[in-house]
Amino acid sequence: MRAVPTWLGFAWTLPNTLIGVLLGLLTFQVPRLAHGALVYDHGPRGLSWLMNRFNRSAMTVGFVILSSEPVDGTLLAHERHHIRQYCAWGPLFIPAYLLLAIPYGYRKHPFELAARRAAGER
Repeated sequence: MRAVPTWLGFAWTLPNTLIGVLLGLLTFQVPRLAHGALVYDHGPRGLSWLMNRFNRSAMTVGFVILSSEPVDGTLLAHERHHIRQYCAWGPLFIPAYLLLAIPYGYRKHPFELAARRAAGER
């Protein structure tokens, strides 16, 4: 499978990225740029505090990464793979993710398994 050009993937997932920016505002943080992503990872505040309460340290929405901990290393690789998935699925990513979560849950979710493999996680 050929990779989607970044500019096309960005345009295709722009609606998701705009949702990510709105969610990022709810973290009450100033974002930073990391490897082409807008990253909100200055500690658990607002939405990232709430994510932490549900045992979720990070979430990617389009080209936006929301996290309650610093996004680097394996976590960055994992979340960047989700960005590549967004580039391929575009506005269909969120509905597809949610539909697949019904039969698979989080641990066995195909998108999560692929992101873990890409990041070298076990």
